[in-house]
Amino acid sequence: MFTRANHARLTLARAAAPASQCHLCRTWQSEPLCAACIQAWRPSTRRCLRCAIDLHDDHPDTICQRCEDQSPEFDRAVVAVDYSGPWPGLLARLKFQGGTALAWPLARLLAEAVQHRLGNTSLIIPVPLSPQRLRERGYNQSWLLARQAGQYLGIPACTGLLERLRHTPRLMSLSAEERLKQIQAAFQVAPNALAKLADQDIAIVDDVMTTGATLNACAQALLAAGARSVSVWAVARTPVDTRSDQMDTATSA
Repeated sequence: MFTRANHARLTLARAAAPASQCHLCRTWQSEPLCAACIQAWRPSTRRCLRCAIDLHDDHPDTICQRCEDQSPEFDRAVVAVDYSGPWPGLLARLKFQGGTALAWPLARLLAEAVQHRLGNTSLIIPVPLSPQRLRERGYNQSWLLARQAGQYLGIPACTGLLERLRHTPRLMSLSAEERLKQIQAAFQVAPNALAKLADQDIAIVDDVMTTGATLNACAQALLAAGARSVSVWAVARTPVDTRSDQMDTATSA
């Protein structure tokens, strides 16, 4: 007989049951990515303190040669993982396939990477999409990441302060030179945001950092508007050995 007590037990059992599968190992659990898979695919890596590129074990310094030769506009870059293994597929699901449930575990991964290099960060903002791209996609994956990383870290996050002036073609397939040409003067601070950005230590968030052009252009606009400092945070960083020799570290994706 199905009694109210049976109904209550069934409701509690359903509430306690795993809500989803890990996107990697397919284990049923409560989150889209399980702790075991995150740990397995998050190796400890020495990175350049300025651009977050992987520094090989035999590299003697904490700043890569490219940043020594031409420093980016932003103060520092922090990333969680390299853009390799399962991460490109997961980020593609978040970005292009409506996989917004992945935003929380990826934002937490990012927040854990930056929590020891927060500095004086007082405001988190996302890399903006053009209005056309936002209409196509329906959401800005960088804003999802920025907002949830901010919740994890206890730092306010805000969107709409930085605007994308021009719609650009997808940058992933372009060379560094082409990226830089496309992204020049593509961003501006919203006219009503100047007071909010003045003297702030800002972290700008993106899903993937490839060459640095997008993040560098964002940093230029924010610094010109009166920000005290700008750091960049990204979930993944494209490894240097998968990029062309002409790509410039002071430019990003």
